[in-house]
Amino acid sequence: MSEEDFIQVAKLGKTVGLKGFLRLYNFSDFSKQFKKDSSFFIDKGRKKLIIKSYNYTNSSILFEGYESIERAQELVNTILYQSIETTRKTCKLNKDEFFYFDILGCKILFQEQFLGKVSNILEIGNSFLFEIETDKEFLVKNYPKVFFIPYLDKFVSKIDIDKKNIFCTQDAFLILENS
Repeated sequence: MSEEDFIQVAKLGKTVGLKGFLRLYNFSDFSKQFKKDSSFFIDKGRKKLIIKSYNYTNSSILFEGYESIERAQELVNTILYQSIETTRKTCKLNKDEFFYFDILGCKILFQEQFLGKVSNILEIGNSFLFEIETDKEFLVKNYPKVFFIPYLDKFVSKIDIDKKNIFCTQDAFLILENS
């Protein structure tokens, strides 16, 4: 697997107690993936770590082979990665939910017209904003380099992950025009 096949899922913080536990800062919406015998990677997939124990109450984690404070300190400030393939298998989505890595890079289309690509996703309270890198065709017409579309039915009519297309409504097109 290459580095592109892995995504960041968490960061390991300071040690907790004397037995090798570390504070876990979860970047994902799937805390249930952190369970005994699950494996994660550091160094962008080059080294595997296996969970020995996870405490949901205080978000602390213990890895096999790191059961002392001295060994655990080697992992402080390390990023945990998971393969995209494993993420798809272990993290279940509800209807109209998507993984960030599937949305990033999607083309934004309005009536078959290419407006740009999703370059980032921002969480604003309980909703999401797609940051769109505007297509060059619009840039020569003095449109902004970047615009934002809320992930709401009023602005997004359909998402086709297989074809990497997001179809937007006229309201979304108006956001670009008025930006």
